[in-house]
Amino acid sequence: MQIERSKRKLIKMAFYAIIVPLIVGLLLRFVFPTIYINIPLHAVLESVGATIAFIISIVFYIKYARYGHINRFNIAAFGLLSMGIIDMFHAVVMPSELFVFLHSSAVFFGGLFLGAVWVKEFQISRENYRYIPLSVLVFSFGFALFFIAFSDYVPRIFDTDNSFSINADLLNIIGGVGFLTASFIFAKEYLKTQELQELVFVGFTMLCATAALLFVFSDLWNLEWWLWHILRLSAYIIALYFLYAQYRKEIFQIEDTNEKLAVTNKTIGKYLDIVDEHVITSTTDLRGIITQVSKAFCEISGYTKEELIGQAHNIVRDPDMPSEFYAQIWKRLKSAKSWTGEIKNRKKDGSVYWVKTTITPLFDEIGNVFGYASVRQDITDKKCLEKLSITDALTELYNRRYFNEVIEEEIMRAKRDDKHFSFLMIDIDHFKQYNDTYGHQSGDMVLKKTAEVLVSYSKRTSDFVFRLGGEEFAILFSGLDEAKSLKYVQELLQNIEDLHITHQANSASPYVTVSMGLVVQKGESIDMHEELYSKADALLYKAKQSGRNRVVSGV
Repeated sequence: MQIERSKRKLIKMAFYAIIVPLIVGLLLRFVFPTIYINIPLHAVLESVGATIAFIISIVFYIKYARYGHINRFNIAAFGLLSMGIIDMFHAVVMPSELFVFLHSSAVFFGGLFLGAVWVKEFQISRENYRYIPLSVLVFSFGFALFFIAFSDYVPRIFDTDNSFSINADLLNIIGGVGFLTASFIFAKEYLKTQELQELVFVGFTMLCATAALLFVFSDLWNLEWWLWHILRLSAYIIALYFLYAQYRKEIFQIEDTNEKLAVTNKTIGKYLDIVDEHVITSTTDLRGIITQVSKAFCEISGYTKEELIGQAHNIVRDPDMPSEFYAQIWKRLKSAKSWTGEIKNRKKDGSVYWVKTTITPLFDEIGNVFGYASVRQDITDKKCLEKLSITDALTELYNRRYFNEVIEEEIMRAKRDDKHFSFLMIDIDHFKQYNDTYGHQSGDMVLKKTAEVLVSYSKRTSDFVFRLGGEEFAILFSGLDEAKSLKYVQELLQNIEDLHITHQANSASPYVTVSMGLVVQKGESIDMHEELYSKADALLYKAKQSGRNRVVSGV
């Protein structure tokens, strides 16, 4: 139904833009064969039409310049630009063959451009886009100026009876065919889209085509000649009014959008304030130097924005976090990938806090990384609860529960990487006798001191120290072969004795000592943890049977 109404509109438009003007032209030619010479009026009509053509072409150029988009509307605009320039020169020269030739050339070039609106839409770069109207401008100016300067090259425009020659008629006929072709294309698109601008350009091109046809049947200065001038000016005015209406509508839409944006921006501003207050965020440059931080970051770290901006993130780094950990983060970020994990940081006052962190590369318009943004979640309470669940309260070492979780994971990792894996079991020599002699409080002190030595020798990310229960400890570590593992453990053994904690009931030394059982296995030969535990326990028993204060190793 809508298509049928649109077809009726097009038929009605063709009737008023083509049929009626042709009939009026015939009446003027045969019923009112009057000659009316008015050069100033003619100059005004052509100048106004040329000016409108300029305006329309500039508007369409600007509208599509941002996207470098070539479609039928800016092709039509290029045609209007050429027509407007040449018609402007036509308006200022005195009546002559050059006078008519410039007008006919304007119709010819305008029709050629408009006739090309069937070309499929395509994209070009913004730089190349600007050269098209510039080329049309230079060509049209050059064309008009050339024939003004060298009028002898103007082809014959009048026949001996002062009627227009075949040269003038052909220029207008070819131009008129181009306008009719454009009318057909715009009409076809209008039936598809129902867009008003398509319908307006149907009318515009029909009027221009009719004006070109009427030229062929008119004589200089007769009423029919004035009629096609009026038709062309009407076409320009219709197109200009359409642009005015469209842009007025767009201005209202922009104003309405701006009002909505103002409300939205206000809302977004409130949300950003909330984010700034409650979300721990920061951005850095490629070197990791802080460029921006949220208030929440300042609050959790204890530093002010002024103290943080311009500094590296190691301003909040906790010394317990190993360098290898951060090296892995940088390795991933430099490959333009995000990283997520948990980080232990230190506040300005020295206290510790934990954050779950996601660090994401920031990309510029051409895909290059120019910095990093991070979002953090305070998980200190969670880590404290986790620590309580996996930590021995007295020594603050990992407990037996966590040992059962970690040992399987570490064995699987060592198998996967085909590395040496070491399991060390430790038992304080004659600890029951120590408690009986010095009391349980002193016994607790020995456990703590022993734990401190074990921790001080286990700083790598792959090192885990456990209190398995009572006076029994364990260490898991990887990456050291049997000889290096044994050397490491012997140093550990000696350092515990070097604490010089008096133990009169110790058969191995006047001081507190330990016995150790060490199992070192490589890659695929690593046993499951139950077997590994049994082997280490047997080696520990052997160390005790051999006189204590020693390490016995095996595979």
